[in-house]
Amino acid sequence: MRETPNLDWLRVFAETAATESFALAALRLGVTPGAVSQRIKALESFLRVSLFERYPQGVKLTDAGQRYAQSLAPALDQIINATREITSAGSNKSVRITILPALAQLWLGPKMEAFHALGTNTNVEIWADPNVVDLRTSNFDIAIRHGRPPFPGCEMTELFFDEIVPVASQNVIETAERDERGLPRDVPLVVDIYWQHDLNDWLGRTGQNAPPTITTKTYSLYSMAVEATLQGAGFMIGHTALIGDKIADGRLVPLSELRVPSPNQFYLLTKSAVPLSVPAKTFVTWLLDQAKQDAAPST
Repeated sequence: MRETPNLDWLRVFAETAATESFALAALRLGVTPGAVSQRIKALESFLRVSLFERYPQGVKLTDAGQRYAQSLAPALDQIINATREITSAGSNKSVRITILPALAQLWLGPKMEAFHALGTNTNVEIWADPNVVDLRTSNFDIAIRHGRPPFPGCEMTELFFDEIVPVASQNVIETAERDERGLPRDVPLVVDIYWQHDLNDWLGRTGQNAPPTITTKTYSLYSMAVEATLQGAGFMIGHTALIGDKIADGRLVPLSELRVPSPNQFYLLTKSAVPLSVPAKTFVTWLLDQAKQDAAPST
């Protein structure tokens, strides 16, 4: 008799133990729930012990299953890490990240030259997409999301704190008459498609009514809206996490002292129970360090 079970059975058991769901484990592994059930049965037959209690609404680890999962997890992590280290040694190391276009263009992109200057020989693949990719079933290592917890199947770290406040260029500040909210009269609101409801969010969170009339200029990207505002084409609701540097150097000026937390915040996500490769760990550490350096409030 073999002393160790099939590694595939153990991998499936680890995922199922983490979720206590055949369906979620199947989703993570990219197989069917039936295939998960088959492998669990094979492992239980090999071990001659029941690892899960089956119920109509799902499964639950038995006491033996809990002990086995706790003992198995460190060993599987070591296997994964050892495999990643040896396959990445001496080769070009890649890290894949999915990120909101605004953050990619205004925050991450300008910093990448500094990362490459570290000489890590890491190829960072940046996929800027407003559509949310399910990190659990993708081949991305990292995601940066503008949202609210929970993020199922993911470990999360808050990247930085985001506030919203109306802003305009110095030229608009100097030439436009302003209403009781501080907003410039007869000046268009510059918006992007993704954050087109920012003005209503800011007004609602500050307890103010909307202006009686307002015209808008709409852009497909937030970076385009920022550039238009810098050129004096209108005012916009600024996300301090993205335009803090422009507020700090005076290129954009807050129209109100009322800054309120954005309804969503920026989080760095990685897959639960899936150890990062060494290059991905290096990149995550660098990302968090960059965010920490930028965390000082803008003035």
